[in-house]
Amino acid sequence: MTDKQQPEWKPQPTLLRGGQVTLDPRLDRIPSFDPLSYGYPVRALFAEQEGDAKPPFRSFTWQCRTWLDQGQEGACVWFSNGHRVASDPVRAEITDAQCRQYYREAQRIDEWEDTPPEEGTSVLAGVKIGVQHNYYDSYWWAFGIDDALRGIGYVAPAVFGIYWLETMFRPRPSGLLEVSGRIAGGHAILGRGVRMKARLPGEGLQPIEVVRLRNSWGRDWGVDGDAYIRVEDLEGLLKADGECVFPVEPGQRRTEV
Repeated sequence: MTDKQQPEWKPQPTLLRGGQVTLDPRLDRIPSFDPLSYGYPVRALFAEQEGDAKPPFRSFTWQCRTWLDQGQEGACVWFSNGHRVASDPVRAEITDAQCRQYYREAQRIDEWEDTPPEEGTSVLAGVKIGVQHNYYDSYWWAFGIDDALRGIGYVAPAVFGIYWLETMFRPRPSGLLEVSGRIAGGHAILGRGVRMKARLPGEGLQPIEVVRLRNSWGRDWGVDGDAYIRVEDLEGLLKADGECVFPVEPGQRRTEV
């Protein structure tokens, strides 16, 4: 689907659990943070054995040969986890129906349990369900953009929980997202690659730093279901109640330098 064929986005205000409001029913990630997460920094997985040195930033993309589609409903929290499950380094089969089931399970254990209305949940609840179903052994958090970039570069794809702005619904033909306008809602999406010197078609000759995202809106969205976001734009979204978690499968090891 080309950019001109993409339907124009129209706000559909919807009340979520916890008193949150979304302008699009597909965007039902609710910000939530447990201070205990500070004890599980992803930097502990890529720090060198001696001292506390950090590996250099690098370009790296994880393969994901599954394209999940949540349709016009919510459940982005578990569709993003579904893409994580389907990605390298340890790949498993996952379906749209399973993602919807696990989303409902996440709602039953989150902090808004039995609270009307019905929609919405947190990224934290989503990864907890991944552990319960033995997809994940543990999950680790990025505290800042540098941790997020190194985590994707060396550990695994990441599940991002970020605000989604109105210009982000229609990526440019290159796949690049414009990040401006009002907040439409909270979205969960997979970060599966980092390119430190990307040259995207139609975006000029100057290389840019981007993170590659796999969305859960089907293969017709963006460039084969993916989009790119500038590192500085992602950093801003992470600072605005954003979160970045790295679920790790049993037996997984970080990618070597």
